[in-house]
Amino acid sequence: MVAADRIRVVSWNVNGIRARWPRLAELLREQRPDVVCLQETRCPDHYFPYGDLADLGYDAQHSSGCNGAGVAILVRSDHEMASRSVALDEDHGIAQGRWLQVTVDGIEISSVYVPAGSLDEESDSEGKLAFLEAIARQVYGEQERPMLITGDFNVAPTDQDVYEPGWLEDSSHTGEAERKSVREIIEEGELVDVYRRLHPQERGYTCWDQRNGHYARDYGLRIDLALASEHLTPYVTRCDVNHTYRQGRKSSNHAPLEIELDALKERCEAAIAA
Repeated sequence: MVAADRIRVVSWNVNGIRARWPRLAELLREQRPDVVCLQETRCPDHYFPYGDLADLGYDAQHSSGCNGAGVAILVRSDHEMASRSVALDEDHGIAQGRWLQVTVDGIEISSVYVPAGSLDEESDSEGKLAFLEAIARQVYGEQERPMLITGDFNVAPTDQDVYEPGWLEDSSHTGEAERKSVREIIEEGELVDVYRRLHPQERGYTCWDQRNGHYARDYGLRIDLALASEHLTPYVTRCDVNHTYRQGRKSSNHAPLEIELDALKERCEAAIAA
């Protein structure tokens, strides 16, 4: 049963939740999103700010990891949240700190942090390509479920998603193997890249190098994605990059991606009728 007719989801690679806490707390107080998916929390679970988040009115689930990983999902306390899985493709090890999925008001929402990768990871069973393949296996056969997968994929899907493709030619952000793996996720899960569906001509960059004024010049990458089930996509009314939290003090090198779903009670009633 869907408890709300409209849900606003924010996905943000915070690049360290403790370093980014003032800006995250500001976002939660001022924007009051329904769900927040975080990546790169870089925080052992015993230091994760569960209490501070509760004081702000959010329940949280966190999967800590090593080497700069860590993902979390924050859900405003007026929503029903059920934990579904901390495993990916039935593997807890590959998922730790990189994949977390919960059900919120009947929608399965995932926060994902794909390893940044290297040029020689085909031989690495825990590397970037293996992780992307595990996501594709996870979503295969779950096409009937209303899914929203958000997070840092560390892959720019096409050259349109890179300021200067020649700078990163054949890198793990733009390599054909990585792009093919993202396409396979979309195809296997019958998913839609909702930002590109809503904004076919815009850049939509979400990540910029902290050095050399890349953000000011908009020398960026669109590597933070929101993938929604095809049958859920008609209810996605907005998907935008929020530059407010990329600017100012203590900002991450990523900007939050905001997704809004509307008329969800209508979707629920249609699903029941079917």
